[in-house]
Amino acid sequence: MRKHILIVEDDARLSKVLSRVLEKEGYEVAVAGTAGEGIEKLSQEMPGIVLTDIYLPDGTGMEILESATSRSRSVDVIVMTAHATVESAIQAMKAGARDYLLKPFRVEELVIHVRKIFECRAIRDENLFFKEGLKSQYGLAEIVGNAPAMREIFSLVKSVASSRSPVLIQGESGTGKDLIARAIHFGGDRAEKVFVPLNCSAIPENLLESELFGHVKGAYTGAAEAKRGLFEFAHEGTLFLDEIGDLSHGLQAKLLRAIEEGRIRRVGDCREIAVDVRIIAATNKEISSLMKNGEFREDLYYRMAVIPIRIPPLRERKEDLRMLTEHFVSRFQDGKRPAIRIGDQAMETLMRYDWPGNIRELKNLVERLSILKAGEIIAPGDLPPEFHSSPSCVEGDEDGLDYQKLKQKTLEDFHRRIVADALTKYGGNVSRASGALGLARGNFQRIMRRYGFQSSNYRDGE
Repeated sequence: MRKHILIVEDDARLSKVLSRVLEKEGYEVAVAGTAGEGIEKLSQEMPGIVLTDIYLPDGTGMEILESATSRSRSVDVIVMTAHATVESAIQAMKAGARDYLLKPFRVEELVIHVRKIFECRAIRDENLFFKEGLKSQYGLAEIVGNAPAMREIFSLVKSVASSRSPVLIQGESGTGKDLIARAIHFGGDRAEKVFVPLNCSAIPENLLESELFGHVKGAYTGAAEAKRGLFEFAHEGTLFLDEIGDLSHGLQAKLLRAIEEGRIRRVGDCREIAVDVRIIAATNKEISSLMKNGEFREDLYYRMAVIPIRIPPLRERKEDLRMLTEHFVSRFQDGKRPAIRIGDQAMETLMRYDWPGNIRELKNLVERLSILKAGEIIAPGDLPPEFHSSPSCVEGDEDGLDYQKLKQKTLEDFHRRIVADALTKYGGNVSRASGALGLARGNFQRIMRRYGFQSSNYRDGE
């Protein structure tokens, strides 16, 4: 960012002093002695800051202010004025000036004002860049698919992005429910506000209410200070509740009330807080089955499913498999190693596979191959064993295989391999491995124990 300053001041001696000080601070400085000259310089190149006197030989600082702000909203104007004309400075502030300085002032005071303006602008530009990056990263353009079911989902996302209505996304684990949720948020009128994700299954039930709604000091043992909940953090933005099917009945009732009334109550508090939050929920469970078993409230389901979206598993959209594979190959080509290429026979094997882990399984496979087989043409023999024993790859049932058990074993082997790969990649650091997989450390440690990994053999912490 260029730090360019224009000084419009008819006192040549003052201009010279200010220029010398600001240039010593590393700023580029241009000087104009009249309003006309200042306006002409503004037409040639827009500075970051304009420092102008209120009264000039041929005009006023208000004309400079108007000329600068009409050309760019990113320019900041500081007006200089004597005590006798402070009212004019206040009028300039109302018209859009950033600040004013009363003459005589110390140059150190001016340097502080200028430095703060450029620091604020750097933060603002960084935030804007970050938000634009998020829009790009989580927009529909980043969700790969051309199957009819996916095209229908893309159309629906565009239609509902700026709506306030709740959205319920259903689909198997690994199908990309979080990407659809983010695409809805960043494609709508709340894109400039926060997107707050919460995995409802990753937090113990006794802490989840406080996480959602907050608590007051002393609400329960250990509540040493008041805490805002995620509903308050997500005010005017979006709260994404993943694995909503794991919520207890009590929390389901409180969530329903928060959605319907737009008000929450912190744990231990009698006061209500108004919140404006767009809710997007997701689950890999069949909500209809949960309702039949009395595990999920019907009224919450119908309130959440105002806009239902069902994401098909990868095995039902295999026409997208080649496109998805090429997408991940491109993503994992980091410039340090040559890219892999999926051979025709390997692609045929991938097409016959059932993909129990869906797109997440495909992504992990391509990442692993990109590291271990860099620059090679992938053949069927380079694929893990389960790709050759999948029920979809076996002709007939003469061999007497129990396909259901085989499918379960394949899924378990896949999960075990993910855990092993993550621990290897991060040098046995449990915290970093769990973070990379988007899991709470406690959940990751439970999965480690389930598949025979002893926590005592690995490091914890950073």
